[in-house]
Amino acid sequence: MSGQVTRTRILRVGLDLASAEGLCRITFGSVAGRASLSKGGVVAHFPHLGDLKRSILDVALDLWSRTCLGVDTGVGGGLPSLIRYLNVWIGWTRRAGLPGSCPIAQAIVELSFLPGPVREAAAAAESVWRQTLIMLIRDAIDKRHLLQDTDATQLAWDLLGIYLSHHVSSHSLRDPDADRKAQFSVKRIVASIEATSESAALHRQVGQ
Repeated sequence: MSGQVTRTRILRVGLDLASAEGLCRITFGSVAGRASLSKGGVVAHFPHLGDLKRSILDVALDLWSRTCLGVDTGVGGGLPSLIRYLNVWIGWTRRAGLPGSCPIAQAIVELSFLPGPVREAAAAAESVWRQTLIMLIRDAIDKRHLLQDTDATQLAWDLLGIYLSHHVSSHSLRDPDADRKAQFSVKRIVASIEATSESAALHRQVGQ
């Protein structure tokens, strides 16, 4: 087995473990056992546990990007693109084939228990999420789909809060109605700042 194949296998096993049990539960032994490798085989690719955890977060962020941003739907930007992204982002781990919760959201919850470099990697992933939201919101404002005085940073904060609430409700509390509640919250917030009735019609069409 080539070194790159082994590394990829280690990271995939680690990603699944982080999704199912959380990043704090990742150890050389837990990954080695599920990857059918020795601990030494894992350490050969990731000399420090922090290296492994940071790499798992990098893989998770790449998977999020391909799942949530990598599909050209032809909706033309603005509010339809924002709504499309939110609809895909909430519950994206199921679409990506992960066995449990979002590894990035779980890492954010675990921040207080993560060592420095891993904590920084989790915070950086959260920043990518936040900046993605701000970019999509500002595009909707520029296209006059949202009110011109919309505070993009505050709206991104609100939408990220819905995502994290959905994460806890869906995976920690096992609320079967978490998806519906999250989608309802998104629609209610966006409806309150839509600029025109025409954009509201677009919103309803894309959300179907």
